Amino acid sequence: MASRNVVILQLRNPVGKEEPLPVLRVYDDIHMLRLKRAFFEDTLHQVARVENTDIKIAVAPPARSVWGKDAVANLVRRHPDERAFATLASRCEIVGQAVAPIHERSAENLEFALRAGYKNIVLMSGYVPTVRIEQVADALQYLSQHPIILGPTIEGGCYLVGLRSDCPEAASLISIGTDSSYKDSTEALAREGLTWQEIDLSYDVSHQEDIEFIVREINHARFTGDEEIGLCTESILSEFMNESEKKTQAASNGRKRTANGE
Repeated sequence: MASRNVVILQLRNPVGKEEPLPVLRVYDDIHMLRLKRAFFEDTLHQVARVENTDIKIAVAPPARSVWGKDAVANLVRRHPDERAFATLASRCEIVGQAVAPIHERSAENLEFALRAGYKNIVLMSGYVPTVRIEQVADALQYLSQHPIILGPTIEGGCYLVGLRSDCPEAASLISIGTDSSYKDSTEALAREGLTWQEIDLSYDVSHQEDIEFIVREINHARFTGDEEIGLCTESILSEFMNESEKKTQAASNGRKRTANGE
């Protein structure tokens, strides 16, 4: 262990092993995988810039560990002169997990980090492509004052939870990844008499509104001069939009030919 801090990026099972993301039901499996990989790479891109912090990429099933390896290699290649990415391979570990309900995987990941001896643990979704470095760094900093932190989503879930090592009993009580994870976590903590600190509201991609929010976030970043945040997601969404426009145009042309008796 090289750091007292760790951020664990928890990836949902990619295809077929759990309820698909509602927002992605409009895509076939190939498009869905490409979009989720873009979400993940953009999330890792920001997390990698947090100093003095190890990174664990929790994937299920373990065969999907290639996602983590590819993303690390891509980021190192894109940023050859940045120290944060030069050390990324040594700070990053890919952890394969058995396919299980998302809340069980959350507990497994937190307990794994506790056993490894980390003091400040942040567990977050791997699908928050416009997350900012400051959000992740602040979450780790908050743990110096609060043993448990929750990052709520608009839908009622959690995109991020934080745990300090002197409160290990909370590891099985907090979770991310569902629309009820905030309610489930707060109710479980309250039953045990444990208190928590909330941080900024954000999202964990699961609904169409999240995609719209991401687009607005990326547009705002570009307006303020940030050309890096959400770069992979922006590229993939633009590609999908172009494909859709071409299909719409082709269908329109076909209808015109039919109407003209061609």
